[in-house]
Amino acid sequence: MINILLVDDHQIIIDGLRGLLEEDDSIGNLYEAQNGLQTIQIAKAETIDLVLLDINLPDKSGFDICQELKKDENCPKIIALTMHGNAGYINKMIKSGVDGYLLKNTGREELLKAIQVVMGGNRYFSREVTDLLVAGIHEPKKPKSSDFIQKLTRREKEILKLIIDELTTDEIAAQLFISPSTVITHRKSLLRKLNAKNVAGLVKKAFEFGLLNE
Repeated sequence: MINILLVDDHQIIIDGLRGLLEEDDSIGNLYEAQNGLQTIQIAKAETIDLVLLDINLPDKSGFDICQELKKDENCPKIIALTMHGNAGYINKMIKSGVDGYLLKNTGREELLKAIQVVMGGNRYFSREVTDLLVAGIHEPKKPKSSDFIQKLTRREKEILKLIIDELTTDEIAAQLFISPSTVITHRKSLLRKLNAKNVAGLVKKAFEFGLLNE
């Protein structure tokens, strides 16, 4: 029996995966995680054989999670299950040590096939993913820098907009009915996620990546 950790920040995706997997005789326990921290905690605390991993999560990227889990010699197998078919994403996940890569438009039959192949010690990439990799070799397309930044939460976007509007920490706190210390925490998170050193860097990244238009 294969114990699987389902990782996605959308519960509807996790519920859909449960529906696809739970009736198969080869599948054991199904666990859930909606962010990177939960993923790592559950993978270390439970007997997990396989992680179905979304790439974009609120706190950590799938690349970082994959690299962190792969440091453990008893690491579960990892299949990226994502909407991103860019060759840059695929190559970066391969470099991170992923065991398979599927797009979210895959069907139940291929999903189960991928699980069996990966649990058998081989890598699995869907035909569509393989075609994208081949196309990327002949016509390389670099993903935008924004493709690899972590998702911003709704609150972080609100605070980023107010920072761009030149409000102070106290003014932001008053407008959003939160404490100044909470604003400072979100500001630090924005700096980390956008790899910026100061407020000027945040403003530059916000406009460069069109973050407020998402």
